[in-house]
Amino acid sequence: MDVGWKSAIWVFAIPVGLVLLCGPGLGWAGEQRSLLHRIEEEIATILEDNRSSVVRIHAFYAHSREEAGFGAGFMHGTGFVFDPKGYILTVEEAVRGAEEIRVTLASGLQARATFVASDPASEVAVIRVETDSLPAATLGSSGRVRIGHYAFILGNTFGNLTPSFGSVHEVNRDRDLIHVMAPVHSGYGGAPVFCSTGEVVGITWTFLNPWAALRKNGKQVGDSEVIAGWQEFPATVFVIPINRAVRIARRLIAGQEVVGWLGVEGEYDPEQGVRVISVSAGGPAAASGIRPEDLILSYQGKPILSGEHLKSLVAATPPGTPVQMQIRRGVTSIVSRVEVGRISAEVLMENDVFDFSSPPSLPSHWSQEALFQEIDRLQQQLWRLRQQVLQSR
Repeated sequence: MDVGWKSAIWVFAIPVGLVLLCGPGLGWAGEQRSLLHRIEEEIATILEDNRSSVVRIHAFYAHSREEAGFGAGFMHGTGFVFDPKGYILTVEEAVRGAEEIRVTLASGLQARATFVASDPASEVAVIRVETDSLPAATLGSSGRVRIGHYAFILGNTFGNLTPSFGSVHEVNRDRDLIHVMAPVHSGYGGAPVFCSTGEVVGITWTFLNPWAALRKNGKQVGDSEVIAGWQEFPATVFVIPINRAVRIARRLIAGQEVVGWLGVEGEYDPEQGVRVISVSAGGPAAASGIRPEDLILSYQGKPILSGEHLKSLVAATPPGTPVQMQIRRGVTSIVSRVEVGRISAEVLMENDVFDFSSPPSLPSHWSQEALFQEIDRLQQQLWRLRQQVLQSR
């Protein structure tokens, strides 16, 4: 790909940057620093201090996977050490079904990792390197994340550990997901997301690929354009909040069941609650007396905000835990006590009990078609600019 036009822009930008940063009283060796320089140093410190806790994951397969992407027979991903005993947090997609897992540390040293466990509902996975010397990242609280907060990501880009910057544009409380606008690569799955204090507040889960949608709409987009698109356009990155991820990871390490089950299917009515459509025979809800047409109003005292909210609340409840749900049956309000049950991975996949295994759609106030049209327009404008630069040489 011809990047001459970029080089021309940078040649012009570098002297301007030197004037701004190295002007009178603002030089590198001066006592005073510009605000821009202090921000730059702050960001560099966050990335440097946390680099040693981030690992590049390489999963190998005896037979190539259909989704293996670049280099049949292996997958790239990212993870980070969250426990000094060598436990590494990542996403299931980065290690699912791998015959061998290797990690590359920031120092360049490679080591073999063992698969500990994963949760198919949340996509959280844990692997381990047999060493006690790996520095663990400092964990923050995802409950403090707000729209507009900065997000700093360190991820695996075809074997290289590279940074990405963005900002939080939505906090989806009912589904317990954070949406970040940032340019990412396919190997960023499992990458830590740092806040401005240098603490991990989430894990990069997945992102929307607008080029795939353009293909579906009949647009001809080449692979080189897809790769360029990852770099030139920000993506909507879906981030698993660190509070939920660590809670699940601790259960996985302890060998505890993670996926809970109620055994109900329903539809959400914003003015009433979740209306039960069907109840699984022999399931926890059936055992507690819940019937079709019942309205579920609250779960453990928390009002139900959506159908996804109820699913996420159940997902966060360990199987075997007794919970209280407020039920409205006709005009009668009752309190139902249900012991959250266990569900197999087969039932999970067949019934789509928790829809965390597929990327959610963009926020309702966005128009996907309008977004893809705008991206297409910008791509065409970029192509014309390149042609003009080439012709002027």
